[in-house]
Amino acid sequence: MITQYRSLRDSAEIEYIEKKSRFIGVAAPLQNTKEAEAFVQKQRERFPDATHHVFAWIIIKPQRIQRFSDAGEPQGTAGLPVFDVLDKQDLVQAGIVIVRYFGGIKLGAGGLVRAYGKAASLAVEKAKPIIWQNHRLFHLTCDYTYAEKVRYQLELLNYHQLEIEYTDQVSWQVAVEPTEEERFLILLKDLTSDKIKVEKGKMQEFPISE
Repeated sequence: MITQYRSLRDSAEIEYIEKKSRFIGVAAPLQNTKEAEAFVQKQRERFPDATHHVFAWIIIKPQRIQRFSDAGEPQGTAGLPVFDVLDKQDLVQAGIVIVRYFGGIKLGAGGLVRAYGKAASLAVEKAKPIIWQNHRLFHLTCDYTYAEKVRYQLELLNYHQLEIEYTDQVSWQVAVEPTEEERFLILLKDLTSDKIKVEKGKMQEFPISE
């Protein structure tokens, strides 16, 4: 089971001009091969008049599958440089499409490699690479007396807190890294004198700092 991997935080788009050729780079986090294929197709539909739609993506769940395409450019000058940006930065569950509008000046093989690689790197940089890790969701319920103190302390410790609900008590969810579960439960007990209801929930991915 994959518990941690490096991918992208957000989708991002950049534009880059090289000798009158216009390169549009789009990078995005992806969940599966179906989503990857849809991502590539979407860019083709967004830029139907472009000269080339070069792409690369890497999916690792449930198994590693990777694809890239030169999309009509000379072999090895487009898809591979874009793929290398993902591969060399250890980025998975992610994809890049580089759309090119030919500007009338040939770039040559070396020029194409550099241009596609640069456009891909700029798109990835804007999309913000980050580590994603499985967290355990805990559902907490306690009196108002303790809720703000607990929430404040968890915020200081950079826990992900979600879906707060105020009724006669306060309920919310907290995402906890698996290695932190025991420490987290002890902290709750100490902060509330054990007067907090804790329900263990499902696993879910959240970004963590590198």
